[in-house]
Amino acid sequence: REEDILKGMKLSGVIGYPGLMEQLRAEKFDAAFAESMDFCGPVVINLLGIDKWAVTESMAIRDGGFQVTQTPSTPSYVPSLMAGAGEEMTFFRRLSNTISFAMMDVMLDTLFVPKIEEVLRVRLPNLPSINDLTATNSLVFYNSEPLVDFPRLTSARIIDIGGITMSSGHSSLNQTWSDILDLRPKTIFISFGTIAKSSLMPEEYKVTIRETIKQFPDVTFIWKYEIPEHNISAGIPNLVESTWIPQRDILHDPRLSAFITHCGQGSTTEAIDAGIPLIVIPVMADQDRNAYQVERNRIGLRLEKSDLSSLGKLENAIREILSNESYRKNAIKVRSLIADRPFPMKDIFIRNMEFLAKHGPLRQLDHYGRHLNFIQYYLIDVISFVVLVIVSILAIIALTIRFVLRYVLIRKTKRD
Repeated sequence: REEDILKGMKLSGVIGYPGLMEQLRAEKFDAAFAESMDFCGPVVINLLGIDKWAVTESMAIRDGGFQVTQTPSTPSYVPSLMAGAGEEMTFFRRLSNTISFAMMDVMLDTLFVPKIEEVLRVRLPNLPSINDLTATNSLVFYNSEPLVDFPRLTSARIIDIGGITMSSGHSSLNQTWSDILDLRPKTIFISFGTIAKSSLMPEEYKVTIRETIKQFPDVTFIWKYEIPEHNISAGIPNLVESTWIPQRDILHDPRLSAFITHCGQGSTTEAIDAGIPLIVIPVMADQDRNAYQVERNRIGLRLEKSDLSSLGKLENAIREILSNESYRKNAIKVRSLIADRPFPMKDIFIRNMEFLAKHGPLRQLDHYGRHLNFIQYYLIDVISFVVLVIVSILAIIALTIRFVLRYVLIRKTKRD
């Protein structure tokens, strides 16, 4: 694929930039960390001769990737990033979830990685495979908050640091935004992030949102909308639009009543940290999974984006979130859990990286299971053997009983 070749060319350009690699080697870094899905980090780290390094994942979980995490996927109850399901799954949901976990490795190993390696080997003919390089990591940091995320199998190599940036805090709103939140008794903030822009959503979705806002004249709606020329707030006195909004500061303001969001990882984490009830409308990627987390923790309501194609469902969700105090109570409870955790995520990350730099590489954390094939790892051969033995024993017992009965019947027949 063209983008894979371009990514390989960019990395090749970085590696071939005059003096850059020599300058980096001269720094004599003690340790390093890199995003595994970018593929560039493991290659550069290898070229710099750094053997004490960790993988960082921007997502809460990685579909597949056993060679990276050394932790098996459990699609029977752990939702994948892309399957769009909660932990309670029907047979077909589990089937879809399993395929989603498996397909990630297939796509990476057949479509992405080979193309990048092809470009890199023009400059680095002896380059090991990117998968082999990535597998040399000692630790894996996930952008997951275990007190909110779906419970999953883990190991000593896996360290959750979800919400690591929340320790940077927030500021009080300036007078302009403060005055806006004072306009009405309740205020709802609407934002669909920076990638799925509100200005690009289907017109019928915009109509639904506008008409729904009109049903709540006593509620101020603040909508992050990217193109002022659309005049999205025209004729709606309780709608305030802005191309930029101090999201974290608004979320932490006690006058905010709810947050309507696409449920991206960053926005969801910020809302949970602020203890704000949510109405989530996932658009793509991991947002469905995040939305089911919100629903599981009872801190908000989940809608499908198709629900915006007609009036009714969004209005009902807003009425429910404003009238039912349980969502706010649950949101505050979850916020309290996270705030009172024994160790801040930032400290966990720093201390583990310092430990890795001092004592790594931590090959003690590598388990032998990574050398086993699928049949051995999941004991399919052992289970098959046990089943065969049991079936054989039952067959012998059945044949013995049959032989004894037949022998008894024959003797009886002869006597008669």
